[in-house]
Amino acid sequence: MLVKGAWCVQLIRGLILISLMLLSGCAGFSFTSSVEQHYQRGWVSVEDGQFYFRSCQRTAVIPVAAVPNELERLFNQRGVSAPLYVEWLGAFANGSSSHLRINEMRYVSADPSSCQKTLEGILLRAEGVAGWQADISEDKITVFLPQQRRTMVFPINYVIREGADWLWESDTEGRQRKHRLSLRVQPKVCQDTQSWFGLTVEMQLDGRVYTGCAKRGNLARIALFSRYQLSETVTTRDVRLNLSPEGAAALSEDYLNNQAALESKGHWKLLSGGRLLVTLDDPDPQLRQEALLFDIATDGGLYMRGFHPRYGHNGLRLHPAAGPMPWETGSRHRVP
Repeated sequence: MLVKGAWCVQLIRGLILISLMLLSGCAGFSFTSSVEQHYQRGWVSVEDGQFYFRSCQRTAVIPVAAVPNELERLFNQRGVSAPLYVEWLGAFANGSSSHLRINEMRYVSADPSSCQKTLEGILLRAEGVAGWQADISEDKITVFLPQQRRTMVFPINYVIREGADWLWESDTEGRQRKHRLSLRVQPKVCQDTQSWFGLTVEMQLDGRVYTGCAKRGNLARIALFSRYQLSETVTTRDVRLNLSPEGAAALSEDYLNNQAALESKGHWKLLSGGRLLVTLDDPDPQLRQEALLFDIATDGGLYMRGFHPRYGHNGLRLHPAAGPMPWETGSRHRVP
């Protein structure tokens, strides 16, 4: 019995030790496990060892609590203090903008026009030094080979996850033969002559191997925020617009007269040219409106052009009042 009892004690101690080791191993990831991460983009600068972030939609800078070592290396490598455009995964810890952390970089560039490049309709773009390009969209992969002056379109049959790798395989019938495509994306550092990428690509097309880098597209929705409201200087009414990642919209107008706020529900959609259309499927009868069309300002706010029958010549101007819109809806990512 004593031997059995001693064995049980050792077993319990071993289980406790393993538990502590697991907890210790997870401690370094406590931020990412407790706070939802979003794909974000904007300009990162450094001054006296402190990093700052400015999104493409706002002029205010936010101090960054932590950045990957690779970003520090890129700044040191350049030897200049000019900002770098960065696409990254991260979040505001504890819901506070003063605790911004960049957890994982996906794309870095010094191109001053980077914020204007949104790659609409493209989930992932792969490209090589020789100029070849493969764009993954919702239902197809479009391959462009400039040296051959050819564009080929492959249907997306299925996507395979092999560990950290993503693999697309497809085939299509050509005029004289069947073409076979295999596109593998790996979370490895990749660089071309101008930019740094966090994803490496190997494409096999009809037996020929192409290598290159990849980054996400469909970046226009990152310009949106989940909630907007009137400026705090307006004291006669309180107007709020909530946008959900799934496309739902809710408009609230409170005239601060001890009456119930007017509530309307509907959905939102991004239009070409960077405009936001809010369609009110269930408008409040007193509001008597069915659609609102906004432009997106450089500071992230929403504003109307021209005259609006309810809001007058200046229209309705709303300012961001919550966090940025996620890159896509749901927890299932269709691309790395």
